[in-house]
Amino acid sequence: MLNYIKSELYRAGHSKEIHGAAMGLLGMIFFMNLILGLMKQLDHFRYGTTSFSYSMVVSMPMLYCYVAFYVAIMLYEGDRRNGTLGNSVSYGLSRLEIFIGKCMVAFAASLALLSLALPVYIGSAVLLLDNAGPTTVREFLTEIPAVSLVALAALFFGILLLEICDKLLHWILLWLAVMVFLPKILLLAGLYFSERFELLLDIALWLPVNFFSQGVQVNMSRCSVLWSTPGGMGRCLIAGGAGILVVAVAAVLALRKKEV
Repeated sequence: MLNYIKSELYRAGHSKEIHGAAMGLLGMIFFMNLILGLMKQLDHFRYGTTSFSYSMVVSMPMLYCYVAFYVAIMLYEGDRRNGTLGNSVSYGLSRLEIFIGKCMVAFAASLALLSLALPVYIGSAVLLLDNAGPTTVREFLTEIPAVSLVALAALFFGILLLEICDKLLHWILLWLAVMVFLPKILLLAGLYFSERFELLLDIALWLPVNFFSQGVQVNMSRCSVLWSTPGGMGRCLIAGGAGILVVAVAAVLALRKKEV
């Protein structure tokens, strides 16, 4: 198991896709802040501020989940084509052990990308933009622990689907259905039938894509985020932890069954 994780870490560290994604992400961040910094010289241009730059991430907490899923795609989408999965199984590893190893490696890769992106984002914003507006670096940084467990659940769920689904399109559609589409449908149903089924709405509002959209209000004059209060932060962490637990149970059931 340890040797498998070491080999996957080596493969991830030398992956052209990961290197390309890192360079593209850092370049996009710097270029965005550079353009805002250049444009602030124009009259009536209101967006050359650190607040506007930070708000582009603070207003979209689910962005971390999408990036996490993209990391899973970069690392493991080709495993079935190139025979990596078969080789791992032939070395005596169970499907569950392979899944756990992949989750650990994907987490390490995601953490590395985040560690590179944060200083570039904050540093370029501070150097190139005016320090003004309601969204500050505090909201930007505290968003990370708030969305961390939710993003991990999204990452692990993506890897689990890869172990189950044979086609990339099915993999992506099923991930989007569970993470985005079904929660939105459940929210609409809860709002429509709220008088008869209050529990339905309560459940819907505990799903990340729903409570993030309901609890984050960010614009040029206001920044209100649910993780600024202990209750809001607690909701984020509880929902994320519950998501990881559900994925773990589903992995045990699905992968053990697949081996039989």
